[in-house]
Amino acid sequence: MNKISALFKFILLNIAIWGSVSMAAMGVDQSNLVGLRYGPNLSWGGMMNMPIVWGQWVPQATMGMRYTWLEPLGPLNYGAPLGFASAYLKMDASVEVSPFYGGFRAGMGLRPFKVNPQIEFNFVYESYFYFNSNLEMVNTDVKGKGYIAETWNSDYIFDNVGRSSMSGFDYAQLFDMSIDFSYSLPHGGVIGLGAHYVLSDISTDFEGKSYDYERNIPVFSRDYIIELQSFGRFPVTDFVSIVYDGLYLKTGLLRSGGNVKKESLSYRMMLLGTHFTWKDGLRNIIVKAGLWKRDKSRFYNGSFAQQLLVQFEYKGYFSFPFHSNFSK
Repeated sequence: MNKISALFKFILLNIAIWGSVSMAAMGVDQSNLVGLRYGPNLSWGGMMNMPIVWGQWVPQATMGMRYTWLEPLGPLNYGAPLGFASAYLKMDASVEVSPFYGGFRAGMGLRPFKVNPQIEFNFVYESYFYFNSNLEMVNTDVKGKGYIAETWNSDYIFDNVGRSSMSGFDYAQLFDMSIDFSYSLPHGGVIGLGAHYVLSDISTDFEGKSYDYERNIPVFSRDYIIELQSFGRFPVTDFVSIVYDGLYLKTGLLRSGGNVKKESLSYRMMLLGTHFTWKDGLRNIIVKAGLWKRDKSRFYNGSFAQQLLVQFEYKGYFSFPFHSNFSK
């Protein structure tokens, strides 16, 4: 049985590392800054990240396809690139699959003002199924009943996912409401901030104790997640840019009768890397590395080296005949 468990862990790990070519990268999808045009946009891509030292961070790998329609709020032609101070109505839909889950997203967004700095409002609905991967997590430290640090790690996830007694085929839906601010810099640079409020609803038999693989954090069956983002892109040439992503995630606190049923969990991350783009933004590769850290040390029992992370992203866009500035 141990050999079978070890083999399953090895296979799943290799799928997670090599099987992704994400629509849901950790942080902001910076390929959109150069790839999107007014009108229809159809893209495909993938993401994978991996800790430098195994043990705490659960590796992520996703691949998918995304359709985005940007309706300009002004006299602009379909196919034109986004300008210095763009305004549009956005309709968005995507499908995504990973070794742990698969599902879809659909949403709308509005950037109402042709000003710099810019503000954008978004609402996204997410729906996905766990591939026999939802696990019962420890959500509060209770002596004799387990500690959060014992289950919030990659060893616990890979040792138990896929085992019928410890994992389940569950269903999740999330409602993501966000507001984003960005400021366009000279020569194509941009910096920005974003705030997300996410309502999570997971159908599970595990007394409400589940895991969100997309955000890499334990959650309750009905929970909320606060997500704060910062990002920047600084072009060096027409094909190479320096990028950074900052991320802070925090889940809700649940009390019942004066007792804590679920701790509020949180972590933060900072990634720095290089963005390579060509074919007028139709092809994009981003390589980043950085550090992540949980806010409370009692929820972490790993080393500093296990907090180091590398991430690879690829995104490509289909071209349309009416795109005005694509190379001939």
